[in-house]
Amino acid sequence: MKKRLVMLLVAVCFSAMLFNGCSKDSEKKEETKTETTEESKDEAKAEDSKTEEKPKAMGSAKDGNEVSVETVSMKLVKAVEEGGYTMVNTEELKSWVDNKEDMILIDTMPADHYKSKRIPTAVNAELPVAYADVTPEQREAFVSLLGTDKDKKIVIYCGFVGCERSHVGALIAKEEGFTNVVRHPGGIIAWIDAGYDIESDD
Repeated sequence: MKKRLVMLLVAVCFSAMLFNGCSKDSEKKEETKTETTEESKDEAKAEDSKTEEKPKAMGSAKDGNEVSVETVSMKLVKAVEEGGYTMVNTEELKSWVDNKEDMILIDTMPADHYKSKRIPTAVNAELPVAYADVTPEQREAFVSLLGTDKDKKIVIYCGFVGCERSHVGALIAKEEGFTNVVRHPGGIIAWIDAGYDIESDD
């Protein structure tokens, strides 16, 4: 009985916090509204409408759509679990590139995209976004870049987190017996967003 009461109390407190909002801005607005006199209510309404016109973005999504971020994140986590490979973030990959880490860095985007912008030192083998769509020629071209050292670090990237070309490449590398397969999920877009230099044929 005591445990149920504690759980109920926790649930009520949590609900109250949700209704109250997640930021201090909500509390400040409430205080402002309470202290507002009759004469300044019009001013407060004008301020509120300005605030409503320019809401502060909260969460991870630039456009405020957290569901899209969650969907892509869950897909990524599932892919990594199923694929049995690891991941590297953009900052760490940058340090590997700068320190001339012993690795093979593979861009899986189409050739024209690779030629226009790529992470320095990357080689190219285009792969489709779905494993089922890999042609024998694409697989052969990709595998030829991996070399023979099964313990060598193989780092694979594509365009952005939602793009699955790098996942397809990681699956192929694992199937070929490579033990140190790493996926860079942010891809070339994250690299550019971070302000890092790119290579191109232009």
